[in-house]
Amino acid sequence: MQRIVMDSEIGLTQEDLAEVEKKFNWKLPTTFKEFYLHHNGGELTDEYADNDFLLSGFIPFKYGSASIERTYKDLVDDFPALKEFVPFADDQGGNCFLISMRKKDYGKVYIWLMDEKELAFVIDSFDALINELE
Repeated sequence: MQRIVMDSEIGLTQEDLAEVEKKFNWKLPTTFKEFYLHHNGGELTDEYADNDFLLSGFIPFKYGSASIERTYKDLVDDFPALKEFVPFADDQGGNCFLISMRKKDYGKVYIWLMDEKELAFVIDSFDALINELE
């Protein structure tokens, strides 16, 4: 896996991810978990910073001031309709990328447009998103 992220938080273990999945009743896609075992969040390296998605960085699990768990809680408190989505990245404008946990579109990636309070489809999977970045 190429190094597309820098300044990641403390590394995760399989147990960390299993704990989060159990706590939130999520079944995270395998490649999503593999990515997070290598890079627990972080900013995109300069080589990947200029991308079509305007993605700026990945949110870490467990560690840091704005973890996935905290971001999820804040989003769901304000927008309960996002309960079945996992926030995992931000764009350069402060919008949030989400991965669907819904049965009907499991694993698809969306973006929550904060100003418009609108959910917009981005790409079919986390894998596809990473492949497009690379």
